Amino acid sequence: MSQGRRRLEPGPYDLLVGASSEDLRLRTILTLVGEPGTPHPVLEHGLNALGFDEQSGIGVVDRTRTTGDAVTSSPGRPGELLHVDCDFGTGVTRVRVEVADEGTVELSLDGGPVLAVVTRDTPTSGPYDYTMLTAPATAAGVHDLRLGLHGPLRLARVDLTR
Repeated sequence: MSQGRRRLEPGPYDLLVGASSEDLRLRTILTLVGEPGTPHPVLEHGLNALGFDEQSGIGVVDRTRTTGDAVTSSPGRPGELLHVDCDFGTGVTRVRVEVADEGTVELSLDGGPVLAVVTRDTPTSGPYDYTMLTAPATAAGVHDLRLGLHGPLRLARVDLTR
């Protein structure tokens, strides 16, 4: 659900049938038509942290006591979110993250060097006490956006502005 709704990614799918992964009895490849993805319009809509395309070392947590979701890294290890094909338009100059607790969010494009670092050095008053932090970040065009999470920080949203 990387773009707020479910869709079927087009392409070949390997279908395996068996009693277990070590006892495969049938195998075929299905090619599905599906719906190709479109770039995330991040300049216009920002990114909900839970709208990632891929993740590593991430847990989903409640955004508030009653509604919404956020993400956090697994205890004792960094986490990473990947948002594929983010359209930064003609350019952005700042990133704003909505976070609770303490920790660091690192942004990079297309697997390159860190573009921006946003750090909250002291914990917020509680897990539902979110604050907005900003940092300079320059990007234009369509890129894959990686967000590295360090510490117990809860990330709810990322906005990019001119």
